Amino acid sequence: MSEPSGQDKQDAVEAAPFIAELAAYFDAPMDPGNAGRFDIELNLLGRAESDELTTALQDLGLMRAYGGVVLDDGNTSDHHVYLTRGPFAGAILFLCHDGEASSVVFASLAEFLDAARQAREHDAWLTDFHPSTTPLHRDQAALGSYLHALLDSDNEDDEAVVESAILSLAPVDMGLLTRLTAHRNFFYAEAVAGQIALYPTAALRPIAQLCSEHPTPQVRWAGDSAMAAIDQSG
Repeated sequence: MSEPSGQDKQDAVEAAPFIAELAAYFDAPMDPGNAGRFDIELNLLGRAESDELTTALQDLGLMRAYGGVVLDDGNTSDHHVYLTRGPFAGAILFLCHDGEASSVVFASLAEFLDAARQAREHDAWLTDFHPSTTPLHRDQAALGSYLHALLDSDNEDDEAVVESAILSLAPVDMGLLTRLTAHRNFFYAEAVAGQIALYPTAALRPIAQLCSEHPTPQVRWAGDSAMAAIDQSG
């Protein structure tokens, strides 16, 4: 068996506190109200069930890159996933199966469990308590560096990771936004246009213009929306 690489050792050290948090979570008694509520898509998993489903999803680039561990199975094929490494370590990603981009929805296990509590109390779907927009990452410089590194490596297996990360990106780094908009994966440009529409400033007009002139129709539509948001911001 080969020795772990230096990067593998560093990844293990950085992941250790989050793996410990997850172990404590699974060791604690589960609130029985958080399981079996398929009517509101609320079904948190114990350790054994989580391990089984996490293993089944290990081929997904998002799961590998972020060290994802599945927390629930509401019988929808969508899952809340705890992340143990990368720029979102300690946060909860909503892993979507229907073509929607997966994104980080909660900054911590505590926020996730609070959403589960609210779902029970209001007899409403757990997803109703996701934030209305994806929260921006707390360290934009670190997220930008992470995205630049992924773009440099240009690995197709990481494209879903890039798409998910863009949704937590504040659109301020013009160099990064230009790289994302020009990428062969047009979903990057569409996501960038979406972020500009959410956080419009006059300085972003050149990027929005690039999106509005993109050869792919859905990017052009997103770019038009970004341009309109900039005009309305004023």
